[in-house]
Amino acid sequence: MDYRNLGRTGLKVSELCLGSMQFGWTADEGTSFIVLDRAFEAGINFIDTANVYSRWAEGNPGGVSESIIGKWMKSRALSRDKLVIATKVRGKMG
Repeated sequence: MDYRNLGRTGLKVSELCLGSMQFGWTADEGTSFIVLDRAFEAGINFIDTANVYSRWAEGNPGGVSESIIGKWMKSRALSRDKLVIATKVRGKMG
C-alpha cells in the first residue's frame, strides 16, 4: 500500500480510503468487521464515515457505521493512532 501526506497535518494516509456507508445497512456488524479486517490487513489506514450513513434504513437512528468502527477497533485492541477516521456531520434540514 502506498501512503500520502494528508495536507500539512503530518498524518500519512493510505491512497485508498475505505468508505463505510454500507456498515449497519446492507452489511451487518459481522460482515463489516470482516471488511474492516481485510482492509486493515491490506494496509488501509484511512476510513470515511458519517453520522447520517444508513439513517434512511427503517429503525436506524444514524451513527451506526461510526459505532461499528469503534466496536471493531475495541475488539481488535487497535489504538486510535493506527487509523485516520474522516467523519462528517449533517444536521436537520429546514
